[in-house]
This record gives sequence, structure tokens and C-alpha cells, in this order.
Amino acid sequence: MYRGSRLAASFLLVLTGFAASAAALFVVPPAVGEGAGRWAIPASLVFAIGHWAALVGVARGRDWGRNLAVFVAELGGGLAILGGIVLLVGARPFGPAAATGPGLVAWTAGVYALLGIAAGRVPVLARLSPLERRRVVHGPSFAGIISPV
Repeated sequence: MYRGSRLAASFLLVLTGFAASAAALFVVPPAVGEGAGRWAIPASLVFAIGHWAALVGVARGRDWGRNLAVFVAELGGGLAILGGIVLLVGARPFGPAAATGPGLVAWTAGVYALLGIAAGRVPVLARLSPLERRRVVHGPSFAGIISPV
């Protein structure tokens, strides 16, 4: 077991959840406008809500929360890779004078990579032995003195 994995995953989910929520509410709708890309608005909202749903699952120690957090990290990493490709091709998604684009893409990729690592280390209770399960639920100090359930 890795101590602090749930805490690290929760912190990174809050950090990326605020960024994804702000982008979904304040950046995507004005940027898309009334064009054919209106589908990006509900997609970005679902992506932002996925962060908060994963946070609830990870904080409560649920297996689906871990799986959802890893999935959110995979999607976020894929979007960061897509942003890197867009910058390499020569498109200017952040405006003509935005020199912070590569830094933002690198930061996003790094944070989602850390989220994937932290969420991937959260233990899945269904795959643990009874002693390991008691250690996860009650802590390592009390694993031997609590009677099996």
C-alpha cells in the first residue's frame, strides 16, 4: 500500500476540477459561439463533472472512484497531448502573442500524469486479502486486533 495516495489523488482532482470547471463554464462557451462546435460545451461540462464525481469516489474509498479518477487522468493527458500537437503544427489556440501556451500544455500534462499515478495507487478493496483490507479500512496499527468481519 502507498500511504497518502488517496490524499494526493484528492488534491489533484480538486486542482484539476477547478481548472476544468472554469474552462467549461467561462472559456468554452464564448470560444465556440454559435458554430458547429456546440457539442464541445456539454462535453467539457461532463469532463468537469467527472472530476468532482471521481473526487467523491476517491474520498469515500470506492473502487469506482479510483477507476473514474484514472479515466479522467487519461482523458486529461490525451487533451494535453492534443494541445501539444496543435502547438507543434503551428496553430495558435491562445492568440497571436501567447508565449505561455507550451508551459500551459506541459503543466497540464504533468498534473494529469501525477493524478494518474496517484489514483492508480489507491487500493482496490475487492482485490485485497482480508488482512490487507483491514489495514486499508482501519489503519496498519489496528489490523491485527480487530476481529474479522
